[in-house]
Amino acid sequence: MSVTKGFDAVGDPTFLLTSGDEEVLISAFGAQIISWTKGGVPCIFGNGERAIVDGKTPYRGGAPICFTFFGKGSLLPLGTTLNGQHGEARITIWDAEVNDNETSVTLKTRQPSAEGYGPTEFSCELTYKLGESFNIQATIQNVGENESPFQFAVHTYWATNSPSSAVVNGIGNRYLDNLMGLTEQLEVDSSQPHPIPFDRVYLDAEDDSELILEHHKIEITTQGCFGAVLWNPGPNHTIRDLGTPDFICLESGVITPPITLAPGKEHLIEINYRAIPI
Repeated sequence: MSVTKGFDAVGDPTFLLTSGDEEVLISAFGAQIISWTKGGVPCIFGNGERAIVDGKTPYRGGAPICFTFFGKGSLLPLGTTLNGQHGEARITIWDAEVNDNETSVTLKTRQPSAEGYGPTEFSCELTYKLGESFNIQATIQNVGENESPFQFAVHTYWATNSPSSAVVNGIGNRYLDNLMGLTEQLEVDSSQPHPIPFDRVYLDAEDDSELILEHHKIEITTQGCFGAVLWNPGPNHTIRDLGTPDFICLESGVITPPITLAPGKEHLIEINYRAIPI
C-alpha cells in the first residue's frame, strides 16, 4: 500500500493510492475520487476525455463529494431551491496530507451551512484508504454558533456499458422519483434492472448493499448513512461535459433524512467499497 503525490493539469494536488492490482486517484479539488481501477479495469467511470479540469468547474465523473447539501436542497427541511448544485465543497481546494504510514490521505474543509439555515459553519475531515477494501471515513462537525441540518454524499459513478442491466441489492423499494417531482413511488423489486433514464432517492437503503455489473460486483457497507441515490440521465441528456453515460450512480451518505447538528456536535460516516471481479 502506498500514496504518491502528483498534480493535475492546472496544478491542483492529486494523490494516487496503490494496493496490489488496485489504483485510486484522489484530487484535492473537491476531495473527490477521479478514478479507481482493479486489474486495469475501471470500477468507476472517470470521464477523462470530457471532464473539465480548470480548477473552477466541478469535475463530472469519478465520485464528487456533495456537502453541505445535496442537489438544490429540496430534501432539506425547508425544501427550498438553493444556488450551487450539491454545495460548494466540490469546487473547493481541500487541505490535504498523506498520513504518516503513507497508506491513506486525509482532506479537510470548512463550509457554511446551506442558505436559510443556521447560519453556521461545518468542518469535514475525509480520509481515503486503500487496502483489502476501499475505505472512506468522514467526520462532520458543527464548528459554528447555530444549529443547522446538513447532507453529505459520495456521488459515485460506477462504470458500466449497460446501466439498464445493472443489478442493485439492498436499497429497499420505496423511493422519491425526481423525474416525477419527487413524488413517493413503490416498486415491486428494486434488484430488477432499471430502464434509463432514472433519478431516484431510496428511502429504506440498508447499511449493506451491492451493485452487480458486467466486470465487477461492488459490495458496499456503510455506517452513519441514511438514504441512497440511483441516477443515470439516459442517452438523450443535455449535459455539456458528458458523452455516452456509461455508468450507474449509486450514491451513499446522509441524503434523507438530513442530520441536524447543534454547535460542537459531530457525525461520523464510514463507507467501504469492495470490488470483486466477475
